[in-house]
Amino acid sequence: MAAGAGDFRLGKWLVQPSLNRFVHGDTELHVRPKLMDLLVFLAQHTGEVVSKEEILEGVWAKQFMAESVLSGLMAELRRNLGDDAHTPRFVETVPKRGYRLIAPAEPVGDETAATGTAAACVLIVAGRRVPLGEGEHLIGRAPDAAVHIDSTDVSRHHAKIVVREGRASIEDLGSKNGSFVGTQRVTEPTALRNGDQVRVGGVVIAFRLPRYLQSTMTVEDG
Repeated sequence: MAAGAGDFRLGKWLVQPSLNRFVHGDTELHVRPKLMDLLVFLAQHTGEVVSKEEILEGVWAKQFMAESVLSGLMAELRRNLGDDAHTPRFVETVPKRGYRLIAPAEPVGDETAATGTAAACVLIVAGRRVPLGEGEHLIGRAPDAAVHIDSTDVSRHHAKIVVREGRASIEDLGSKNGSFVGTQRVTEPTALRNGDQVRVGGVVIAFRLPRYLQSTMTVEDG
């Protein structure tokens, strides 16, 4: 199961990655972990076309996985979602380019931290919201990162966000491609304000304070 993946809604389905389960009313579908990892990766890149190579690297970086296996998993995913490759409502095949999740993945309970207390701040990464409470939060490609990002542009331990007494700052951890707040490269701990755009490698993250956060807000890539 992909690290840092919380529950989200996809069409009629409530997707629960930690349980490898889809839920709709009284219906529960239990799926293989590999299948859930694939869906979580697509959800983290909602609306983006991702190539087969990007999926294989991003989901199963340390394992050999043939493209034929990926095609089989994609067909299985569609069967579970009740989707049709010819008239897709969830996953679109883009010929000679890859796949694209076209249904919005809407996080559930994302303005409350895992402890049940209100989040001090929220990061928006590829359409998903990541609530952060007091303390230090690692951003990177490593499985132990609180903000896990599957991108080769991002170092395993890329940066960290520190939240103290309602204030947040970001610090680069010697990453290869750098961290930025707006256009300013982070060379020392840098305070974050509501509305800031943070870039780690080639990935843009929006920083929000919950009191300013609108449930209908979208974030432009850039």
